[in-house]
Amino acid sequence: MNSSMLSFTSLFAQGRSILLMLLLVTTAGELAGCGGGGSGGNIGSSSSGTSYPVSTYVHIVATPNPNVFPLLLALAQNPNLPAALTPVANINDAVTALTNGTAESLLSMTYTAAQNVTSGKVPGLELVSVNFWSGFWMLAPQSAAITQFSQLAGKGVLVSGPTSGGKGGGPDLIFQAAAKRAGLTASSFNLCYLPVMQAAPMMLQQQSMNSNSSCNAAYATAPTAISLVEPAATGLILDSQTTGGSSGLMVKAINFQSLFTGYSAWPQTELPHGGVSIMNTLINDSSRQAQLQAVLSAYRSAANSIMAAKGNLAAMSQIANTISAGITTYYGQYGLSIPPQAISAALMSGDFVFRTDLPINSVQTDLDSFLTEVVGTQPPSSFYHQM
Repeated sequence: MNSSMLSFTSLFAQGRSILLMLLLVTTAGELAGCGGGGSGGNIGSSSSGTSYPVSTYVHIVATPNPNVFPLLLALAQNPNLPAALTPVANINDAVTALTNGTAESLLSMTYTAAQNVTSGKVPGLELVSVNFWSGFWMLAPQSAAITQFSQLAGKGVLVSGPTSGGKGGGPDLIFQAAAKRAGLTASSFNLCYLPVMQAAPMMLQQQSMNSNSSCNAAYATAPTAISLVEPAATGLILDSQTTGGSSGLMVKAINFQSLFTGYSAWPQTELPHGGVSIMNTLINDSSRQAQLQAVLSAYRSAANSIMAAKGNLAAMSQIANTISAGITTYYGQYGLSIPPQAISAALMSGDFVFRTDLPINSVQTDLDSFLTEVVGTQPPSSFYHQM
């Protein structure tokens, strides 16, 4: 193992862990930033206390999830990009920003956005772009020989989000939908929702679940599996390889993407996890279309650059370092950081695929069915916007 990888795994041992290597779960979701130079640019309204004129920037809110990666790269590549990021810790804060006018665009999981539209919390939100990922996994010790959800019935299972347990958010929605595919429900497991910083060491060290007060006191055994998104999943495996732990070697036991069969609009190795959603007040403002299109174009270009760098160690290293620095700039206020080595490893392995080349109108029938399956309610037709 080279020294750069060892430095990554040592973060976990120091308690900063895969510290959201997750940046993930979750759930969920894709544009953001602002002009100003540096890898992250200037932070927008709610994080700095500065309120920009609406006409100056496209205000974007995002939890720490993989959809923000292209944005952070776009901000570094385009220091004058007319976008301002409002970084938040959870989807409830994102909903507040959208409803009070602090933000007018959301980077999240497609199903998280759909849930908030169908529930009536943010009725004016429209999905304008979809990101297809291969990034959600169920991890378990190799010795457990887990290959399907049915083996986890009655066992301890952890679901993790970046700054919370993710209950009710993207990680929870996709986990429960995957379990339903196996004929199971949340009550089929000894389930506990924990932030990745707490869940990862519990998994690696095989601590009893009730050692954490957030878990049911009756769960006296160690967890059998953990649901994680990239790059946290790759990070946990690397930690198990170098630091050991009671769990032994961790492996990607179940591929969430392959569970959702019956959809032909995208490869079975991917799912429409991520999305860029925009409030219809901005979409319908003709005076701001050039501004909006500039931000969307920069975001998609950055996503393509991330994928194009696979196989080019120098390019990937630069991209990973830029994203890592941007995460610290925007989400450091929540104690979050992510080593560039974890980002590089997940992308270079091919287990974290990020693509934006399938327009909504080419996948809408299957997308609508998928979101209805995951959310439980069909989104209104107005949710899908072709730009």
